[in-house]
Amino acid sequence: MFEHVIRNPFDMKPVFNTCEKPVFNANETDLEIQSQRKLELDNLGSNIWFETDIAVEEKLSEKTAAKLSLFNQPDDYQLFTECNNIKDLGLAIEDDVVIMHKGKLEACFVAFPSSWNAGEKVGKSLAELHEPIADNEALLRASNGIMRAMTSGQSYHRYTWGISSLNGYSNHPLYEKPEFDSLDNLTFRIEHERTMTVTEGTTAVFLIHVDIYPLKEVLKTDFGLIKGAIDSMTDSILEYKNLFKVKELMNEYILST
Repeated sequence: MFEHVIRNPFDMKPVFNTCEKPVFNANETDLEIQSQRKLELDNLGSNIWFETDIAVEEKLSEKTAAKLSLFNQPDDYQLFTECNNIKDLGLAIEDDVVIMHKGKLEACFVAFPSSWNAGEKVGKSLAELHEPIADNEALLRASNGIMRAMTSGQSYHRYTWGISSLNGYSNHPLYEKPEFDSLDNLTFRIEHERTMTVTEGTTAVFLIHVDIYPLKEVLKTDFGLIKGAIDSMTDSILEYKNLFKVKELMNEYILST
């Protein structure tokens, strides 16, 4: 089911493939997810978003919204959506939004993060953003190349995944993760990352769409795939992804069947 998401053996290499340029119709935004994004903004405020003076001066959010086709054309009956700032943009669509300009993170709205605080990432380069990640050597080496590709005019995408004891879309570090002693109440998270050039050579956006599934349902089809990936992880990755306990429980499950 998730062979396109889970690499086995697992590694941290940043594997991006080409894709079509992302576009959005604001009328098609899932209202339940939109409400959850608004709730995260109300709960966490500046811990999920920021917009620098450079982003405001350069109108990066508005330019990004236009590239994503969120504005009406004269002959289009699509809902008109004002996206004059990053909060408007982040609430208009289901994806998290990370805008890079001249190699630096100048604006973002990340309502559903995987254990990182957007408010702490102002002005960081891709290499600096990747610094906390376990086994990050390949990511660090590729960071400049990824930035060049993002601003080349071509769009790229990749998938990442995780397992969490939180059952919502957000895994923000300010939310305490419940302890667990079984696989039954865990959540399988998939992030679909896409890139789009906003201005060639200078500005690009990461779009991150999060889907969540009950882990016990995913294990019915992908137990072997997930176990193989986890078994191939280094201890540093297991710690980073908080999977030591999951690995132990999956081995116990094998022994009990």
